Amino acid sequence: MYPIPVSDSRVRELITWYLRTLQKAIDIIWESIEWRYRFPRIERRKRKQATIISSKFKVPELPKSRSFKKRLRDELLQNCPYARHWVDAVIRTAYSIMESWRKRYIKGRARKVKPRVGKRFARCKITLMSVNYGEKRIRITVKPGEYIEVSWSGRWFTRMVEGWRVGEVVLKDDKILIPFKSTRVIEMRDTVAWDSNELSLNGFSPRIGFIRVDLKPLQSMKIIYEREEDSTEQRFEEHLREVCC
Repeated sequence: MYPIPVSDSRVRELITWYLRTLQKAIDIIWESIEWRYRFPRIERRKRKQATIISSKFKVPELPKSRSFKKRLRDELLQNCPYARHWVDAVIRTAYSIMESWRKRYIKGRARKVKPRVGKRFARCKITLMSVNYGEKRIRITVKPGEYIEVSWSGRWFTRMVEGWRVGEVVLKDDKILIPFKSTRVIEMRDTVAWDSNELSLNGFSPRIGFIRVDLKPLQSMKIIYEREEDSTEQRFEEHLREVCC
């Protein structure tokens, strides 16, 4: 992803509307969440029983029905000054944020607090973009018949992304971030699968077979140097105490 500087008041205005609408979408989704109990579950792994969920707790279920999404879209389209696809971009970003919060909440890494949008940005859908790879130019639809154009021709990274495809751009107040994706197919040959352990490095290749690298000498060196380091620190501390006293 590479940045292209821009100085256009329309970008800042679009981002302001985008964030306000995004927070409104999050608010509506949050109010429609259903909290359902998830009960303890035990699975058998390697002939042993393992508790996957230790106790009963409530899990948030996001509304994803077609009827709900249609109502959400209709609500956000009211008084929308921009192209309709911008509302679709807002809805997709809102669900992405809520899904991320849900996963973190289930793992105990997030509180039962509605997400708030802080950073200023606007994620553009592919349907809002027209890419001219010959001229290395992107045209972004703002309103019907109104566009913002940005070019990466002559930029320092132009040769690095030659032949690559453009993904969904991200708008910031003073720049546009353009992601590039390579379409080159890389053929892998003589692959080796590795398994790293404390005392050995084990691999397997269909052509070579099993490979084993003994790491015991390396571990012995590590232990010796750690002991020497601890001994040096101890002597230094003793010396400091003698000097200070």
